[in-house]
Amino acid sequence: MFNFRTDMAGERLAECKKEGDVNGISLECYKREEKIQITKVKVLNEEGKKKIGKEIGTYVTLEVQDIEIVKKEDLEKISKALAKEIEELIKNFKKILVVGLGNEDSTVDSIGPKVIKDLKITRHLKKYAPTEYSKPEEREISGIAPGVLGTTGIETSEILKGIVQKINPDAIIAIDALISKDISRLFRTIQICNTGIVPGAGIGNARKEISKKTMGIPVIAIGVPTLVEAATIVADSISLIATQFEEFKQIKDASKEDKYRLIKAVLEASKYNLAVTPKEVDELAENMKIIIANGINENI
Repeated sequence: MFNFRTDMAGERLAECKKEGDVNGISLECYKREEKIQITKVKVLNEEGKKKIGKEIGTYVTLEVQDIEIVKKEDLEKISKALAKEIEELIKNFKKILVVGLGNEDSTVDSIGPKVIKDLKITRHLKKYAPTEYSKPEEREISGIAPGVLGTTGIETSEILKGIVQKINPDAIIAIDALISKDISRLFRTIQICNTGIVPGAGIGNARKEISKKTMGIPVIAIGVPTLVEAATIVADSISLIATQFEEFKQIKDASKEDKYRLIKAVLEASKYNLAVTPKEVDELAENMKIIIANGINENI
């Protein structure tokens, strides 16, 4: 399969479908509200896992149109749609640790830590003021933004192991920034999965995974693509040029993978294979923070 940089299960499945073989993978598409398209990819077995390079489990993607111009009521609708998808994955858990992965000082990597600040945290209320603030039906929510290895010197998975052993949550929700192969998906897509996450994997800086295997409890990951690789954009641009100008006909006949590999080799040798994000990144990151925080709060 064409091996490009992406954290998105739907994008990997799309490449598999081009090759005509998608055994071991199921796909379901539906809508919630007018602007929200939902794609549910299930990796069913080892064959499916091998094909798309994703762990066995469920990957739900919400795609939102025109999120940079949405109104407050639109954000509420998107949050409710996200809440319904989250509930499907956490309905059997009462005590949840929410982890905001990333670096708050870097806008493209700040959504996780920012979400933590907007969460309705209830663990301390249930413990210290149960008669005044706690409702039996409410989930016990705790949250942490553990920072990044470069500033703490500690692997995030090591920090979380200690917390899990101390407070014994039923599950973890980990929120992180992702990388996509399609610039149109940046800050317009949310992926939820029940297979955990490997922080930094999409940009080739993988840290230790945060999953049921390493934590001992289920890990639900919520991710937003905030970056796309420069080599992907250039390769796609070349493909468009080749379809419109006869003098580039030879390029048109080359496979997408060959174009990507050539451009990536050139850019990386020149140290120009940058990760790119939209110029409206601040506003888009703020919208996504609101959506995810409200989506989780709806389930408390």
